[in-house]
Amino acid sequence: MGEKVNAGVWLAKLKIALTQSNFQAGIVTMKADKTKSYNWIHGVIDAKADGEKPLEVEGISPLIGTGVSNLRHNQIVTFIEPNKEAYSIESDSIRKFIPPIFYQDINQLSESYQFVMVSKNQIGGRSAQLIRIESIDDTAYNYWVWIDVESALPLRMAFVNKKGEVIEQILMTHLSVFAEPTEEIIKLGEHTLPTPPSSLIATHQETNNWNMSWIPNSFSLIKSDRHHLSITREVSDYYLYSDGLVEFSIYVQRQLDSFNSPLVLQEGAMSFVMVRSDGFDVTVVGTIPAETAYKVASSVKSL
Repeated sequence: MGEKVNAGVWLAKLKIALTQSNFQAGIVTMKADKTKSYNWIHGVIDAKADGEKPLEVEGISPLIGTGVSNLRHNQIVTFIEPNKEAYSIESDSIRKFIPPIFYQDINQLSESYQFVMVSKNQIGGRSAQLIRIESIDDTAYNYWVWIDVESALPLRMAFVNKKGEVIEQILMTHLSVFAEPTEEIIKLGEHTLPTPPSSLIATHQETNNWNMSWIPNSFSLIKSDRHHLSITREVSDYYLYSDGLVEFSIYVQRQLDSFNSPLVLQEGAMSFVMVRSDGFDVTVVGTIPAETAYKVASSVKSL
């Protein structure tokens, strides 16, 4: 009797393809009226000696302009920008347009999302299986991914609101899959990457005591610190939350003079909400519905 193919099986295939395949693809991201194009390359280079691990190589670079390029060797991701010193962080994925959960155990989302296998479609002449990752309580967007039947790589991904409207999407414009690492993949693997900061550095630095009395289900605190906002140069307490599929940031700072609360802005799937509460301003920015961002911002209280 054959294996029962369901949404979970397809998402498991997607993880394997993203981490074990040799491929090169063109990517276009579409947010509101803005589009960006990228070259995406990935491969696995065999270990050079016994006892060594294979080298997983991934590179993402803009096709137009001089934006940030990323290069990953296993769990080291380097950010490369013209006229700036390159730096690295520890991560098992490049957090550009592929959700980090696709490189991990997708079942981590099972308490707050349901996985639905729908129909097959043709995308760019390739057969694709549509899998819907749908928010159970509507506090997050739904996320749809069309998985290539042949390679199990993502041909299209989209953020979809509760009305069923696509508000932001990523399209693969072309795809080449290789049996072995190409010369370009091997060259990327020969780069020497900057060493990431010591993992002994605290992820959660000391900040003022704020109580986040409501955070959407399955979101957890990834990072917190205190820094200056680039726009206002004001000192802000900063908190980053993620559920693996999407993330949002909370900034808490002193009141600004020129600000009428609440301020709500939306661009594609990205929400920006700023509210005034108890003598301080709270800003929430992230890939969550504006209603959810407003509820998070309004829940922040001083201890």
